[in-house]
Amino acid sequence: MPPQASFRSLKSGTYWLAVATIAVGYLLLVKLSFKIPGMGMNTGTGHIVPLPIWPPAGYLQGLVLILGARFWPGFALGDMLVTLATEEKSFWLEGLFSALNNTLQPLLGLWLLQRSRFDWALEGLSAVGAFVALGAVVPAIFSATFGVIYCCMFADMSWMDFGTAWFRWWISNVTGVLFLVPLMLTWRRGIRRFKAFYFLPFILLWLALLLLLSWFILSSSIRMEIAPYPLEYLLFPLVIWGALRLGPAGAAIATAVVISIATWGITQNRGPFIAGAVNANQAVLALQAYICVLAFTGLTLAAVVAEREKARADLLEEKEKSELLLLNILPHPIATRLKNDQATIADHFAEVTVLFADIVDFSRLSAELTPQELVALLNDVFSRFDELADRHQLEKIKTIGDAYMAVGGLPDYRADHASAIADFALDLQITVAEFSRRTQHPFQLRIGINTGPVVAGVIGTKKFIYDLWGDTVNTASRMESFGLAEHIQVTETTYQVLKENYDFEARGEISIKGKGSLHTYLLKGKRRIPIESK
Repeated sequence: MPPQASFRSLKSGTYWLAVATIAVGYLLLVKLSFKIPGMGMNTGTGHIVPLPIWPPAGYLQGLVLILGARFWPGFALGDMLVTLATEEKSFWLEGLFSALNNTLQPLLGLWLLQRSRFDWALEGLSAVGAFVALGAVVPAIFSATFGVIYCCMFADMSWMDFGTAWFRWWISNVTGVLFLVPLMLTWRRGIRRFKAFYFLPFILLWLALLLLLSWFILSSSIRMEIAPYPLEYLLFPLVIWGALRLGPAGAAIATAVVISIATWGITQNRGPFIAGAVNANQAVLALQAYICVLAFTGLTLAAVVAEREKARADLLEEKEKSELLLLNILPHPIATRLKNDQATIADHFAEVTVLFADIVDFSRLSAELTPQELVALLNDVFSRFDELADRHQLEKIKTIGDAYMAVGGLPDYRADHASAIADFALDLQITVAEFSRRTQHPFQLRIGINTGPVVAGVIGTKKFIYDLWGDTVNTASRMESFGLAEHIQVTETTYQVLKENYDFEARGEISIKGKGSLHTYLLKGKRRIPIESK
């Protein structure tokens, strides 16, 4: 979301105060820029003096990106104040033209960037490319073309100088935008990033080294005596480090520091650009080329790193989602083994306890409800069963239609697997009774339990699940299907394990399909152990 969104609710008084502040800020920045030796326009002759950078262009472009287009009166008013404050008392038509030109340039940049889905944090290669092309180059083309045509038509400028004047105007605006706008767009996020990932002394050390080395290479009067070599690109490692480690904010800070010192050096007739130039114009052009390369390099590297970090964060997020999804299907030890490329998993467990629970008369319930209502109801019921299974530290195996299957004692062995399943079954009965009262649907469960050996694992290559095999599983299923509504039927094996701590009612021998006659019991509840008196 663009940062200007938070400024749309300003009240009228606050709005005009902001407009006035913008205008005064622009006036002061222009006056300060004209104070720098060697910078400005000789309006008496119409000859444009070379400007390494024009910070007011960056100031307006940054403000319109941050605050929005509705603050354009501040831009126009600021330029009119500049016209009124000039010593030469420029003609009113020139003031109106200047205000129109300098207002339309940032508004054009905003309009173009908004239509390019611009990333206001400059955290992407496309964002940096859009910023340079649509926020700096194209608006400056408009401003330079409009401005130089006006000077040739209404001021004392020859059409023969059109190309030279146009290029100087254009490149000064471009470097001004590259100098200020990245700082204005990234400083807030940069502060949060610095606090989160780096110690302040460490950042201050980097900044001090950058300042000292920039001053020595680009502005020192003794540098050429000590090291008369082209050293200006020795600053790139520090700028690159800032971009790689501190992101777009680090690249913007490093670029601004180097540009400021290099510009000051050239106005003081110092630095490598002066030393290697035939005249002042050539020195300014060399500096402007250096500024463009430096800013683009720093922002591009920062964008690449930001994109990689985002891709890495997205990958980790997707991996976590995949892990959670896999763990919702398989127990953690089994999922780990599958990720290690173990194709088939089949483990034998000497003794576990298996439970099947089935909703009684589910066909009638299906006829009373729509399919959507039925699925929602089953999801609600089985979600509560899942919560109980987690509470009792049991492994849910699967749901089969209206049946629910769980096991205790695997994949990690526990000695109390039968007790855990018994407690789970009793809680299921309580939960279903409460659910029936709340939904006004007559829910009843048949529950069957058996204890014995099983083989558990994962087979196949698609849509795999963790499943159980063996006679113990089949018998547990028969205990449920041949059981009684609202009762928990268990086998003789399970009864022998639990009889000391649970109450049972003998059901006697019943005929089980495929198993013959089996002696079964109905689990009634957990036995209360009396407290012995001392």
